[in-house]
Amino acid sequence: MANWVKNDSSFEAIPIIDITPLVIHNDNSKSLQKTVNEIRDACKNVGFFYIKNHQIPKDHLSALNPLVQEFFNLPLEEKMKIHISKSDIFRGYTPLGKELTNEKSDWHECVDFGLDLEPSHPEVIEGKQLVGPNQWPENHHNFRKVLEKHWDLMIILGRAITEGLAISLGLSKNYFAPYMSKSHSYMRISNYPPYKNNQEENIGDGIGAHIDYGFLTILLQNNIGGLEIKNFNNEWIKAPIIPGTFLINIGHMIQRWTNDYYKATIHRVIPPKNKTRCSLPFFFEPNFDTVVAPLDKFCSADNLPRYKPIHFGDYLERTFKTSYTYAVE
Repeated sequence: MANWVKNDSSFEAIPIIDITPLVIHNDNSKSLQKTVNEIRDACKNVGFFYIKNHQIPKDHLSALNPLVQEFFNLPLEEKMKIHISKSDIFRGYTPLGKELTNEKSDWHECVDFGLDLEPSHPEVIEGKQLVGPNQWPENHHNFRKVLEKHWDLMIILGRAITEGLAISLGLSKNYFAPYMSKSHSYMRISNYPPYKNNQEENIGDGIGAHIDYGFLTILLQNNIGGLEIKNFNNEWIKAPIIPGTFLINIGHMIQRWTNDYYKATIHRVIPPKNKTRCSLPFFFEPNFDTVVAPLDKFCSADNLPRYKPIHFGDYLERTFKTSYTYAVE
């Protein structure tokens, strides 16, 4: 049975799952089954779970937060040099209050990254949607180096977790692999600065209540909390910081694929008081051209498909266009 982080509310718990069998393949079918059973329970009952023993090097993780803080501590005019409006593929810096959730401004600043393709890449020349170069701050070469390494590590980790999800659903471990072969993932660094008490009435949530639009989110946080999850009694439950773990949550694409067998959980971020919160969510996504529709396995005469097929890339672009205020300024 998984280790559980107990909360004082009716929300049962957020499980901590040892994913060793997914990242170190030693043919131990018993330990693998234990892990995927725990993933199934977590996805059915919570929608979130922590992972430990993920094999991401500690020295890499310890290098991330100082570099992220260094960027966000830059003067605003420096950060604005990579403003997201300078990219036609939604890459770059978004200032405080310029991103929307449910048509309300969020209290955070962030930088978005995708697969970094040079302008000379054939897919960029072809004009394929949402592909191209990232924007990187000048004279911060180590920042780019470490974040590009993080991207590579998260793609590997995302594929491993996806194998566990597939097995947990009674599918072959490689079922989703063809849909993830050219994963159209996104990576974000977010900064939630502190605010003064007299500002409070003018401040919205760090991120408003929502479910994640995509397939799977792999979240790394600093030592300041703020993420809250909505339980089945409509109570907000804090997601505590667990050193050495990532926090995983399933998104709307898994919900659609499984016809609500797995459902994404509503969550939000409350902005900190007198402290700075940083987070690095990695959104592990299907290929751009993937068509997502309820699988036959999860449909029947008594449980008809609840969703129409959608083209993931088109859905993603529509989502981005409604998330940024700069598009209408």
